[in-house]
Formats: sequence, structure tokens, C-alpha cells
Amino acid sequence: MKGRSLALILVGICFGLLLQVQVYPPASSTRESSYEQARVQAAIQQLEEEQIELKRAVGRLRVRLERYQQSAASESEMLRELNDELVIQRMRAGLVALKGPGVVISLDDSEAAAPPLDSLNPYIVHEYDVRDVVNLMWLAGAEGVAVNDERIVASTSIYCVGSTIMVNDTRLSPPYLVRAIGDPEALYAVATDPAYLVDLRRRVQQHGIKLTIDRREEVTLPSYKKGFTFKYAQAGGP
Repeated sequence: MKGRSLALILVGICFGLLLQVQVYPPASSTRESSYEQARVQAAIQQLEEEQIELKRAVGRLRVRLERYQQSAASESEMLRELNDELVIQRMRAGLVALKGPGVVISLDDSEAAAPPLDSLNPYIVHEYDVRDVVNLMWLAGAEGVAVNDERIVASTSIYCVGSTIMVNDTRLSPPYLVRAIGDPEALYAVATDPAYLVDLRRRVQQHGIKLTIDRREEVTLPSYKKGFTFKYAQAGGP
């Protein structure tokens, strides 16, 4: 009985030691596990801090990007406005071909034979006739005028050399077609008003000068092909 009790006691002691080994790990193993956990926790904390900083950087970059986009949009709008203004100024300067409604006024020499003692002057179109018609179109509100294939601009000269008419230093031959773009009704009303072009209308009646005035749904004007030369002028103040 004593031997069996002793054996049971020994078995109980061994079982207890075995349980103690399983339940309570060695102290060194516990320290290593705590160290690993601390490292993992530190790594997690560092990653979280880096993530927060990256989010802040992304936020700052988004703000900068938005500012750049707004600036680019503003510059694009400014460039668009400048380009639109440039197009308008080029149109006003005659550097762009135009088309639109308007009138066409034709001037041609008379086919009537002048009497032997009469001068030929009343029977032909002179440079001042063309100039008067052009000025009348500007007066009526024309947005663009051309004579034959020559666009009328600020520097245009209309003069005669002998029996020929020079426009922009280019010799023209009759018939002279004065084409004007603008309100057709307004242009036509002024062009047919007997209060204007009195001498020309008299020569039409008396000497057969040919004058026709037509309204058109579409009139085409060429662009000014000459250059602008400034010998004495220069940019003024601001």
C-alpha cells in the first residue's frame, strides 16, 4: 500500500510539474515575446504616423493643384479674351477677309460719245467719285469696304495717274466695284439718297456715267495685302 501510495504521489508530482511547464513559459521566452510585441507596436505606430503625414501631404498637394488649376483657368480665360480682341482688331485693321450682308456699288465710264468741243471729264469715273462713294459707305455705318480687290484701310490712298485710278498703289480699271459690309438697308438708303453724290448723279443723268447700287445677302471683302510702314510715328504714352 505504501509503495502504491508513493507511486501515486510521484505521478502526481510529475503531472504537476508538467502542468507548470505548460502553463508558465520560461521567463526568457516571455521577455522575447514582449520585445517583439513592442517592436510590432512601434512599427504600427510609425506607419500610422507616416500615413497621417501622407494624408496631410496629399491635402496640401490638392490645395496647390486647385490653385494651379484656377490660375490656369484664369490665364486661359485671359488668353481667350486677348485672342478675341486680337481678332476684332485685325478685322478692324483690314487684315482679315470678311463676308456678310451689304451692298455693291458699281461705277463705270459712259459709253456715250463726247461732242468734239466737250471735255471727256464728265464721261469718265474719277478718283474723287470712288473716294466719295467709299466715304459715303463709312458714313452709313459700313464695317468694311473694298474697291475691286483692294481693301480700304486707314492708310489707303485713292488718287489718279493720268486716266487711271490708283488704290493702295495698285492700278485699277473700270468698272469700279465698291463693296461694303453692313446693314444692307441702311447702306442702301444712304447710297440712294439724292442728297449725296450730287455731282455724280448729275453726270449719270447728263453724260451716261453708269451707277448701280445693289443690296446683297453676302458680300466678300479681301484682306489688306500691303504692309504698314511707319517712318515718323512711334508708340506714345502708357
